[in-house]
Amino acid sequence: MKAESILQILQVRAVEAIDPRGETLPWPEREQATRLASAELGGRDLANDSTPLNADGWRFLARRAGILHAYAPDVFGEVPPVRYPKALGVGLCGCAFGIGWMAHGAGLSHTFDLLAGPFLLVLLWNGIVYLLLLWERFHPSTDPGKIGDIARLADRLNGRFVTKPAGTETTTSQARLVTPWLRSWWVPSMIAWFHAASACFTLGLLAAIYFRGLLTAYVASWESTWLDAHGVGLLLGTLLRPASWVTGIAMPDSKPAWDLLRRSATHDGVSAAPWIHLYAVTLCGLVIFPRLVLASVAGIRAARNRHTPPAWNNDDPYLRRIFSSAKTGGNFSIAVLPFDFKRPATLADGTSRDAIERLLRETWGLDPRSAWQPRAAYGDEDSIWENAWSSARDGGGALLLFDAHATPEIEVHGTLLDAAWTHFSHEPGGLLVALETAEFDPRRLDSRINAWTQLADSRGFKILPLAAGASLDPTHDASTFLRRMA
Repeated sequence: MKAESILQILQVRAVEAIDPRGETLPWPEREQATRLASAELGGRDLANDSTPLNADGWRFLARRAGILHAYAPDVFGEVPPVRYPKALGVGLCGCAFGIGWMAHGAGLSHTFDLLAGPFLLVLLWNGIVYLLLLWERFHPSTDPGKIGDIARLADRLNGRFVTKPAGTETTTSQARLVTPWLRSWWVPSMIAWFHAASACFTLGLLAAIYFRGLLTAYVASWESTWLDAHGVGLLLGTLLRPASWVTGIAMPDSKPAWDLLRRSATHDGVSAAPWIHLYAVTLCGLVIFPRLVLASVAGIRAARNRHTPPAWNNDDPYLRRIFSSAKTGGNFSIAVLPFDFKRPATLADGTSRDAIERLLRETWGLDPRSAWQPRAAYGDEDSIWENAWSSARDGGGALLLFDAHATPEIEVHGTLLDAAWTHFSHEPGGLLVALETAEFDPRRLDSRINAWTQLADSRGFKILPLAAGASLDPTHDASTFLRRMA
């Protein structure tokens, strides 16, 4: 999938998440985009039981997001091109090569120090880096919220890709969704460039000494306060022996031979050409080639993540609302089923009724297509589906409303829950169970909600507490209370 399409999907979700009432992005436009996108895909099954979301589902979301961006360009702003940090990486590699070039030529010395030269320091530094990489590989962080320094740097650099329409809430919502996806491929991309820069630094170092060797007669020697000829032979022999095998360049094989390379007042050393070749091959094998391999692996991962959408599951409430609407063109109704209300005036009140209508839109993402059923009384549960609620089964989902003034009973209310699930479990809208708490004694409200919650839990449901049609907790997403087939 194109990165721009993924970004559009994330922007649309961010706006819809903070606009459940359709004030910024009207519901008719959302429905129209859903229908058009579904029709263009030929009405295929957009979501199945697979996890994560299947390819058809992502194509549908991408097309729907594109339509909504065309409908409301002022809401989303212009979608910026999503690119790798190529210019940053090329500049980093260029600077690294230049620094490597200058690192050896800065002293303008004719001596190639076998122990204290920059080549040995480069090998030591890369050895430390490899150990750190291995440690991180086998001891990953257990804190999911913890991010590293590279991730923080990536967040700063890619912040310009997050559009900023008017409103702090919108900006925050977009950043919360877009930043993790950007980070998933920016971080490996930057790691790839850091590995490439390390290789370029080493190449610069080698290029400098080979170039200066055309004009300068380097002599190789060593001196040490702590090591004798035996110690130097053991160290350099272990380090450079593989390069000696590859190149065929002979190395000293005895303590006296190594002692002849010691720098003294009367002896500057020997020709450095063989030693430069040995170090060059060693650096290629231990630094340049591994770093380029690591850069390639990270680059491939970055390219893959750039075109991979987030791992959204089909049980995501946001996706359930959209796909439920798409399956039927958004034309199915939601049956509102009030049962055992001790105070019928609660349902007749216009404010409460409007709030429940809004709850339907926020839960199922549809135009107000509610199908209100007659209020059923206690004792009617045995014949309710043939009489009072006979037309409810024609709907594509249901909102079952209980009254907090009623005492929950397993034989009555629990049985009704099971019957409602039997009728609506396979409908696209599913079943939402809610408890209306209007005018209930606040001092006993918590205990009454707990009693109803225990009843619902015993039947495998979650119950949404309402006050005059509105959720008691404004942070609740009512769609998360939908019980659907696994």
